[in-house]
Amino acid sequence: MKLEFNNPWTVEGVWLKGNLHAHTDRSDGMLTVEEVIEAYRGRGYRFLSITDHGMLTYPDEKPRDILLIPGEEISVGTSSAGTRFHILTINVEEELPVEEGDPDESPQRVIDLTLRYGGIPIVAHPYWSGFNLQDLMSLKNYIGIEIYNTTCELNRQRGLSTVHWDGLLSNGWRLYGFAGDDAHMERRPGLPPDIGGAWIMVKAEEPTVEAVVDAISRGLFYSSNGPEIRGLDIGEGVIHVETSPVRWISFVSNPTLGLRYTAERGEITEAEFRVTGDETYIRIEVSDIYGRKAWTNPIYVEA
Repeated sequence: MKLEFNNPWTVEGVWLKGNLHAHTDRSDGMLTVEEVIEAYRGRGYRFLSITDHGMLTYPDEKPRDILLIPGEEISVGTSSAGTRFHILTINVEEELPVEEGDPDESPQRVIDLTLRYGGIPIVAHPYWSGFNLQDLMSLKNYIGIEIYNTTCELNRQRGLSTVHWDGLLSNGWRLYGFAGDDAHMERRPGLPPDIGGAWIMVKAEEPTVEAVVDAISRGLFYSSNGPEIRGLDIGEGVIHVETSPVRWISFVSNPTLGLRYTAERGEITEAEFRVTGDETYIRIEVSDIYGRKAWTNPIYVEA
């Protein structure tokens, strides 16, 4: 039995906090590009991808203390729910030759073009979009899906897409899970700010765009909207995780498999899982007393 995992906790590098999904007033956001950048920089984010709809957005001047990764959000095609497929095209330096919002355009073509242009394709907010597994399995070669989207959660209570992730993983797919804001800064009564609500923690060799993109492409990150995952050790069939204080730690796997530890009183900071060999994947999900979560990428089990 072999456990396959690119472990960001055991490689050299620096942890960098970032967001890969945000909008400005150049598409459907409420803030200028400079205001969005400053909002993230001020919250300790070290990298950001502004993903305006169907366009690349740059500030007039290069910002300090935060890396900008070019990107777009392109919404095309028609799902089984009648919605568009929203594809994040991260690290694409040219606008794709695709008409934004075209229901007859192929989302697979967007993914293929993203890869051809040297980018990272991610399927955004599957739950908000109403996707089923067949929708997601009709596409190929995307690197992962958004498993948590701040705006979709705050606006519609449809931001959590881990059930889609587990469905794909249980069917043998290998995909990363991303948490992101999809920040628009819409202002209405009862709606909290959607900037700074989720992020990925990337272990990059150095604080450069090239190193961050390389680390993301290799899965050297975890996702969070609150808790920290402080260590992950994989031994002979045993997985040990260390976290910030949380209410529960869950080892999520194939149907009927996996294990969850819940603190009877107070909080816990570590847990262990012994792999049986019946699993094809194991991912770790934790939740603190406020319901905020963190997620590792999957560990794959080879017989």
